[in-house]
Amino acid sequence: MGSITRRMMTSLPVAQNTVLAAAGSRDAEKAKAFAKEYGFAKSYGTYTDCINDPDVDIIYIATPHQLHASLAIEALEAGKAVLCEKPPTVNAAEMKRVAECARKNNVFFMEAMWTRFFPINRKIKEIIDSNKAGQVTLIEADFGFGDWSHRKTLDPEARHFAPVLAGGSLLDIGVYTASYSDYMKGGMKPIEIKALASMTDSGVDGMAAVIMKYPDGSLSVQRSSVVQATRNCAMIYCEKCTIEVPDFWHPSQASITWYDSETQETIDMPYTKSYGEGFYFECEEVMRCLDAGLKESPLMTLDDSIRIMEQLDIIRSQIGLKYPFE
Repeated sequence: MGSITRRMMTSLPVAQNTVLAAAGSRDAEKAKAFAKEYGFAKSYGTYTDCINDPDVDIIYIATPHQLHASLAIEALEAGKAVLCEKPPTVNAAEMKRVAECARKNNVFFMEAMWTRFFPINRKIKEIIDSNKAGQVTLIEADFGFGDWSHRKTLDPEARHFAPVLAGGSLLDIGVYTASYSDYMKGGMKPIEIKALASMTDSGVDGMAAVIMKYPDGSLSVQRSSVVQATRNCAMIYCEKCTIEVPDFWHPSQASITWYDSETQETIDMPYTKSYGEGFYFECEEVMRCLDAGLKESPLMTLDDSIRIMEQLDIIRSQIGLKYPFE
């Protein structure tokens, strides 16, 4: 079981009405140990067996990227709701097939883009939608980690750098900056995208920089890296203010500088230990949607996921990144 799954387990057990029915893995012993550690009722040594368990209502997918689409479709065809880690698929064509399957079977699907569900980001979106800040004119978002001095000696079989695992900075963390810009621009589709990347010896993007231009003349500048640590911050420039969001993908604080009064407003919305690392908020949204009979979340729709994957496809085309299984 990967690290993201274990981090999810800091929040999933406290989500309302959640029962840990079963854990599935390609390794039966690992599944058994994971189930025992976190209190699942059952474990399975295949994903299919876990999906087909009649006691399972919702499938959480946190496998390597290249398995997301096939497992999501298998679960949806079995009538199981799906929460799938980002990126929801490797490319837009896969995401369109997932969306078609979800709609055909009338089953819930949501990309686990936890960033959209944090109270701070929802508050910022509320301010933007109210027009209190005026038009969003420029978004800067960067997310990066790693050691530049070691970029030539990185393990080509490691998840972040292996082409067969859909590695690289773009799909792993560039999806955050793309989704954040999309969210704050209200799903406005860019009319132009320009991208550059620094490639690793294994052939994936170690670092990428992207500029998007929107129909209203605004821009977003997005940076992602798995070979260089960066500031990890979002800046949202508006007509009437600037909004700074440290650790934008899981924030607990933001500051707003208003131009007219030259005053700074701080927004604090810390998430407590009872919420774990913050995955609670996306889990809560899934439960809310299912209780309301919704087949997708209005905060992260199927079309949102398709649109963002289309943008990532354009970026990959420009930087020359195609995976061997595509």
